[in-house]
Amino acid sequence: MIQDLLKSYTSVIELPVLWGDMDAALHVNNAMYLRYSESGRIAYMEKIGFRVAVGNSQDPIGPILAEINCRYKAPLTYPDTISVATRLQVETIEESSFEMAQIIVSHKLQRVVAEVRARLVSYNYQLLKKAPLPEALKEKMLIMEERQID
Repeated sequence: MIQDLLKSYTSVIELPVLWGDMDAALHVNNAMYLRYSESGRIAYMEKIGFRVAVGNSQDPIGPILAEINCRYKAPLTYPDTISVATRLQVETIEESSFEMAQIIVSHKLQRVVAEVRARLVSYNYQLLKKAPLPEALKEKMLIMEERQID
């Protein structure tokens, strides 16, 4: 069942739910869902070669989060394992930004526990301003998404 939920996503990672992820109400704190989704986006970026480490003066262009929305659908608790699935929303690619769709799936509950939408901007970390999304990178993203759709 979980595989059916994940099959339309380009990048999928598994993460353990840790005891320390929970709050005083004994469910995973809502901020942790955003951290899980961040890990999923980083995995996607690494897969396409969009650098996520700042400090490389030869290539100062990298992604930066501009906006995020999380729809919480069910509470997570320890112990559990989650899958964080990420894909590009192809129709949202603009000159310097794009949107990603994500789901977080609980293995214990066998269901989607959160839906996340994030807008990322191509950012020049040397000049401290947005930059055009490199064409080669855009092509990699589209090729990877096309393979997923086929």
